[in-house]
This record gives sequence, C-alpha cells and structure tokens, in this order.
Amino acid sequence: MKLENKVAIVTGGGTGIGKQAAIDMALEGAKVLVLGRRAEPLEETVAEISKAGGTALALSTDVTKAEDIIRARDLVKDTWGRLDILVNNAGSGMRKPFLETTVEEFDYIYEIDLKSVFVVTQIMLPLMLENEGGSIINVSSILGVLGSRDSSAYCAMKGGVVQLTRALAAELGPAVRVNCLCPSHIVTPMMQFEIDRLEAAGKMDKLNRLFPMKRIGYPEDMSGSIIFFASDDSKWLTGNIFMIDGGLSCYC
Repeated sequence: MKLENKVAIVTGGGTGIGKQAAIDMALEGAKVLVLGRRAEPLEETVAEISKAGGTALALSTDVTKAEDIIRARDLVKDTWGRLDILVNNAGSGMRKPFLETTVEEFDYIYEIDLKSVFVVTQIMLPLMLENEGGSIINVSSILGVLGSRDSSAYCAMKGGVVQLTRALAAELGPAVRVNCLCPSHIVTPMMQFEIDRLEAAGKMDKLNRLFPMKRIGYPEDMSGSIIFFASDDSKWLTGNIFMIDGGLSCYC
C-alpha cells in the first residue's frame, strides 16, 4: 500500500472530493482525520472507511476558525503522533455578476476558499516538520487558472490558492512538497443544483460534449491524482498546478 504508516488530514471530508480522498487514502494504508462543519457526513465517511478495514477519525471543524484547527492538530498529534499528508479541500462556490457581488459575499468566499488554506497549512506545518516533512495537496479549480463570467470572487480566491501553492513549494522544499489540483466540473453536493438545472433543461448532453472526454467528472476521477501526489510516486514533484478537467482547458 502506497500510504502505509502515513497520517493524513482532509478538510471538507464529509462529502464530494474530500470524502473520496479520505476513503482512497485510507484504502492505501493511511490513517485519516476528516474535518468538516457537519458531524453526520463526517461520521458517514469514517464508517465507510472502517467497513473497508481502514482507520479514520472525524472532527467537526470550522476551517475559518484558528481555534478549531488547533484542536484538530492536537487531536492528530495525540492520537497518531505525526502528520504526513494535508489535503486542503474545504471550499465554497458562488456565481454572481461582479457588480452584484457584495463585499460581504466576497469576504465569505475569501474566508473559506483562500484564508482557510493559509491558516490550516500554517497551523499544521510544524507538526509535519517534526518528522520527515510530507505532502500538501491544495484543491483549487480550473477557474483558479482560467477566467469565467459571473465568477469574479471565486476565480480570485482559487487563483490565490494556485499562487499560494507555488510560493509554499518554493519555501518549504525539500522537506514538504506542495502541489495543487485544479478540477473542472465534478459532481459533488455543491454542484448538484447546477447539474439538476441542466438536466431539467435538457442541456446535460451539451455540457458533456464540451469535454474531449465527453463527460463531466466524479470524485473518483480525482483518486489517482490525489494518491499520486500524496505518495512517494511524486517525490520529486512540487509546485505543480495539475488540471483535472477531462481536457476542457485544451480549448482555452
């Protein structure tokens, strides 16, 4: 198993990409602490991991609050004594014209999508450095690299995650590798409303045809990349901005 004896933290681990990442890493031998605001989805993730023979814990956590992150760090240190992998996945989305986006909405997206990555990493990093370092995987978005209308706040924050990744990779190597995944349309609870709207309007086929792979993605389409960047398979890779988009960015 590629992550045997490793310890991982996944933010936003109750649903979607974070849930799949936690399950995948546990199946590869990692002990996983899943963080998120809602206890019930976290417990469901842990139950799936336990059923498959893996090891995981859940902790209700608001990633915008430093005291919650410190509590999570102390739990993982007291329980397993180390941290090898950090997946900064928690985030939120918003589609709204620029002139209609309020400062309060901008601040909300900033807190969840960008500031949380900075704060979680800063608090967890010393624990990683106590041992042999490790791997940080930041989940941004295709819109952290490309632009899109009605998405100014989201694009700005996900672009910030991309640049924070590059800066940290330059600063923390060789002990800690920092890489960034930029997914496109992934079917998650956050995106489900948009999927339902397109299906109701009979437009899902049109969306699928936009991709060279002729379909949108699912959390399991992230699995191989997450395991790759978490494991020693990528031991000479840092600062990468990796598009997971079914080829959509080929057109841009």
